Amino acid sequence: MTEAVQTLRQLKKASKLTRLAFHENGPRSYQRGVGALMRFLLEADGQATQRELVDKLDLNRGQLKDVVKKAVRNGFATIEDADGERTYAVRLTDEGREVAEKRLEANERAAEEILSALSTEERAQLDALTEKLIVSLKEAGVSGKGKGRRAHKHHGHRHGCR
Repeated sequence: MTEAVQTLRQLKKASKLTRLAFHENGPRSYQRGVGALMRFLLEADGQATQRELVDKLDLNRGQLKDVVKKAVRNGFATIEDADGERTYAVRLTDEGREVAEKRLEANERAAEEILSALSTEERAQLDALTEKLIVSLKEAGVSGKGKGRRAHKHHGHRHGCR
């Protein structure tokens, strides 16, 4: 196994353990599902339009509709009319706001616990190194957007992509 593969395996293991630590604090869907919707609404003062949510959550309208329905069903949000044709607004309920605030606090505590093993200087180094990897991957065409694990920029017939 090459040194590069070993390094990336370690990074993947740290990422997995970090996700598990965060999952202990609440719903697993916090990044892409109801939790992400609630977090964004909390940051947006409790309300956002469909267009804003599609853009900020990187979901298509169908995916957003499913997430919003689930949030409404759980009592975390309501759907309201918005200015403009063919759009709506989503608003956090009091219960949704309370759950989102508790989750945010739990995530902050978990992040502090996870990173407590690092000094301030080491945290800054980690931030710089991960940002450098992110930029490099994006420049290589890996976007992280789209469906599935292999979401990347397709180059027509190059590299066997179709």
